[in-house]
Amino acid sequence: MLEEIGTERLLLRPLHEKDTQELTRLANNWKVARMLSRMPFPYTQDMAADWIARQAAQRAAGAEYCYAIEFEKGFVGTCGLQLHADGTREIGYWIGEPYWNRGFATEAASALTERAKARFGSESIVSGHYADNHASGRVLTKLGFRYTGEESRWCEARQEKAHCLTMKLMRVEA
Repeated sequence: MLEEIGTERLLLRPLHEKDTQELTRLANNWKVARMLSRMPFPYTQDMAADWIARQAAQRAAGAEYCYAIEFEKGFVGTCGLQLHADGTREIGYWIGEPYWNRGFATEAASALTERAKARFGSESIVSGHYADNHASGRVLTKLGFRYTGEESRWCEARQEKAHCLTMKLMRVEA
């Protein structure tokens, strides 16, 4: 699953050390970090370098597949798939604020969802978003995810639990 994934406008590829500076610049943004479970705020260059350095081991263990999202050869965000203890795989993504409202999240998450469905089956793919992140809800519903419940989920940037809407990819019958 590690190979690159190309779309009409984007390239999803493994993260590299060269992504550290731009990842830091885009991730160190309250509007981005507050919508993600695991991203701290403020976000430092050391945090980015450490996170990127751990990705190869995560991929090798099958625990997480994270991709840099490139547009016109520039880093714009990440998209990934994380394995949970129950065997489900959760898709997540973020796009840096300068690149919002261009359809990049939908395009990247769609490509990764298709790859994950082919490899793991649609019944094992889940996602979710904080209740105040309507844009992410729209992305996921476009991809065929449907709401399954609600939970309180820790948000590292907010340093508190936040209301999260859980979703599952539904199989579309032909």
